This record gives sequence, C-alpha cells and structure tokens, in this order.
Amino acid sequence: MRRLLALALVFVVIASGCIANGGNGTSTVPQNPPSGTPTPPMTKNDVLDLTQTEEAGDVVGASNLFGIELYRELSKGNGNLFISPFSVFTAMAMAYEGARGETAEEMGSVLHLPENETLRREAFRTLLLDAGRHSGIELRIANALWVQKDYPVREDYLDTIRRYYLGEVRELDFRGDSKGAERTINEWAEETTNGRIKNLVSGLTPDTRLIITNAVYFKANWTLRFSPDATHNGTFTLPSGERVTVPMMNRVGKFNYAETDELQALEMPYEGSRFSNFSMVIILPKKTDGLGKIEEKLSPQFLKGLLGSLKPEEVDVTVPKFRFEGEYQLGGTLRRMGMRKAFTDRADFSGISEEPIAISEVVHKTFISVAENGTEAAAATAVIFTAVSAPVETPEYKVFRADHPFLFLIVDRDSGLVLFIGRLVDPRG
Repeated sequence: MRRLLALALVFVVIASGCIANGGNGTSTVPQNPPSGTPTPPMTKNDVLDLTQTEEAGDVVGASNLFGIELYRELSKGNGNLFISPFSVFTAMAMAYEGARGETAEEMGSVLHLPENETLRREAFRTLLLDAGRHSGIELRIANALWVQKDYPVREDYLDTIRRYYLGEVRELDFRGDSKGAERTINEWAEETTNGRIKNLVSGLTPDTRLIITNAVYFKANWTLRFSPDATHNGTFTLPSGERVTVPMMNRVGKFNYAETDELQALEMPYEGSRFSNFSMVIILPKKTDGLGKIEEKLSPQFLKGLLGSLKPEEVDVTVPKFRFEGEYQLGGTLRRMGMRKAFTDRADFSGISEEPIAISEVVHKTFISVAENGTEAAAATAVIFTAVSAPVETPEYKVFRADHPFLFLIVDRDSGLVLFIGRLVDPRG
C-alpha cells in the first residue's frame, strides 16, 4: 500500500515527559518548564483525486470537504478571507477523540470523519509521520494540549493525542494564573509560526480546563518567480466598483491554465522536491462582480473538475502583491453547521475527563503574504474548553490579469490536501 509521501508536512514535537497516574483511568500532567444559489449536497467521495493509502485519503477528503463547507459559511460576510481548513480540522479532530454520545455524532458529522477509529487515527499518524520528505518548501505543523494543573484527564486520551496526533501535552495554571497561561500558549503559537501568529488566545477565565491548539507555517518560493523590476502600480477593482492603486506583479511563462465562459484558473507552482507538489491556484471570475457566483459553486466536485482541466499554456500573468491577517471566532459558525451540543452544558467529553466540560470557543488566526519570490502563510487554531455545571487573448499567449476579487487555494496536487483557502477582495489588506 502506497505510503503518503506527497504531503510534505514537517511536524514539530516537544517531548512531554512522564505521566503520573491519577487513578480511575485518569492522569495528571507534570508541569513543564516555560518555554447565494444552493449547491448540491456534498459527500466524502466528491474529493480531489488522491494517491495515498485509502484511510489517509479518507481523512484528506474529510478535511477538504469540511474546509469548503466552513469557507462557504464564512464567505457570507464581506472583505478578505483566509483560513487553513486543515488546521481547524485537525484541532477539532483532537477534540472529537474525547467526545461521546450525541456530542460525538454531531462533531463527526460536521467534520465528515471516518467512523473506523483505528483507520482514522492511523491516517492522521501517517499524514504526520510521512513528513519532511521534501526540500525547498518550509512547512511546519504542530499540535499541543494545554491542561489545567491537577485536572484529571483520561490516560487513554492523552495517549491518543501523543501517539496518533504527535501532540505535545503541557500543564498550565488557568485557575491561578490565567494571564501567565495565555502568555505561554501565545509564545508557543508565535514561535511555531515564525512570529506570524500573535496573541492566539486572550481573555481566558479561571474556568478554563483544557485548550487544544494546532499551528501551521508555510513558506515557499515560486518555481517561476516574478522580477521586482516588473512590478508596477496598477488598478484593482473592488466589489463596490471603486478602483484602487496597488503593486501588480507581472511575468510571461508557461503555467497550467484553464478557462470557461465565466472564469479563468491559473496554477502557480512552488519549488520543491519530487515528494511534494504544492502550488497556488487562483480562480478568477471574468466579471469583476462575479466572485459570489464562483463561491456559490464551490464544492469538491467543482475543484476536482477545474484542477483536472488545467493544461500548460504560455500565459501573461498579472497578480497583485498582497498581505493580510485574519481572525475568526468559529464557535457560532460551527454551531450553524450542526456542531451544537459540544458548546452546551450538555456536552459529553467524558472521553477526555469525567468532570464536565464544554467547548466555549474555537479561535482561528491566519496570515498570508504573496510577493515576487513566493508565499508565506500561517495559521493557528485554539479549541478552548471550560468547566460547565452539569479573458483577453492574443495569438501569442493567454492573458491572466487578476485585477478584481478572486479565490485562491494552496494545495498539494499529489495528495489533494487543501492546506489553505481564501479570497482577495481588497489587496490593501
């Protein structure tokens, strides 16, 4: 069975030390030193072509499907949007491992997780252990579990997080020093994302019992780089029709390209080894006000067909330089998607602890920078648990001018994993 060599995920793990038995199948963690138009229903089978093991493919497909559904919920707002579906998906999957009963049913349904526990866990382990087999691309993914000092956590849950999610487990004192706990978690997120994600958590209360975090950092150069000398000010049309002046990069080269009556699609590959095939795919509506219609069609089937239609063409490419950050409180969004019980005092996370807890919020922060050399992107997710009481053509080449709102993704074309997805509405940030 083919191993998943294409993901190229670098996972940073810090040893978490020994576990002291707490009785009744629970453990306490030792203190570590500081450091629009509706689209057809979607299923896990409607995903990008995958080449890895079947079980890992199920997890990648589930991540992509969940990510598209999450994006479609968030895209109902205005402005720029950028998320890492895999970051949110992984953090919520670690929470799911401790859910039981209707709480688990709702979470599993929204996340589209494979029901077979062994295959699901081995798939995550495969995705993470087959990491690092690449060069030229910097990609780090880290998981961590932050537990209230002396809070009884089931030993089998801790073992699952360490063994299958390669997660670091650390003890903090939310009850006695919530500000110090915030500082420790935020330092971890900032360090893991090369300084790009700051202040991941804030306003923690003494009722906080557990926080699950995931961080992703990506940096890569284009295979076909843009020359800074070819970057000039140009106009970008906003959804309101206003035209603004922003730096526009330009080059002519051979890119994978496709077009239909309503859109153009361009793939810009990143440098890397034979073990990875990361690229940015830009989906540009032909009408300046056409992004909404493209977002309405967004689905795994749509992406599969579009990516499959890309063919090498000589293209005159113009895209804006841009850089912006995003911050999303996902609790309300996840509840609208059907994950309700996990956020109530009726939540059942007895797979984590016998003491009642519920998710109070899911925080997701992101960063994206696109320039002449390449792309830098970062994301971090925190699942916070608290205690509860009970085109224009020429004969020579195609023209791709991204001078109005567009959708973009960072994908591993070999595995099909959508690592990031977003839209650019205003390049000024």
